[in-house]
Amino acid sequence: MKTINHLLAGILLVSSTITFAQNAKEMAQNKNQIKVDKNQLTRDTQEVELFKEQTLAYLSSNKNKQVLIASMEREIKQTEAKLARATVEVVQSTKEVATDRREKRRNRRQYEGTADDKKDIIRDRHNKRDDQRDKRDDVRDENEVERRLIVQQELLSAFKSSNTDDAVILEKFSGTMLADIEETKEELGEDKKEVREDRRERRDDRRERREKF
Repeated sequence: MKTINHLLAGILLVSSTITFAQNAKEMAQNKNQIKVDKNQLTRDTQEVELFKEQTLAYLSSNKNKQVLIASMEREIKQTEAKLARATVEVVQSTKEVATDRREKRRNRRQYEGTADDKKDIIRDRHNKRDDQRDKRDDVRDENEVERRLIVQQELLSAFKSSNTDDAVILEKFSGTMLADIEETKEELGEDKKEVREDRRERRDDRRERREKF
């Protein structure tokens, strides 16, 4: 009987340690994303101001069209890179939801009706709800970036082949850059919120380990 109890305790310890490590990894990822978002926000703000200046210069002289084309191509490459990162975030959030499911199944198998067990179930529900919301946000962000990329590519193609609608095309392209800035601000707020959620989950993990061991 003692051997079985020791074995069960060992399994619980390993499972709890894995969950704690997963939450720590998620927190590190979110903190890194905050740094990325801040740097991107600074860069994009500077670039949209430069694009506006280039637009005014081009429309007043009808010269140096290639300068604007280069700026638009650079912006499109950045949007492509952002789409790749958004896809990675969707994969990560999907894994987090799967981790919640495994944790929930583990706690249900070990459920004995104690006060600690009931607390575990409540934590599981809370964590699952948070991570499912994060996944929905990540999927939405990915879709928005993908749509913006398509619009930017179409506008660049139209600008290369037209001289009559240049002002309209450039204004629309500038609008996609401004939309990107607003989205980055929203993502920055979401990332900060996720860091707070990660801290709470780590506190819950530590509390759960103390309760069980």
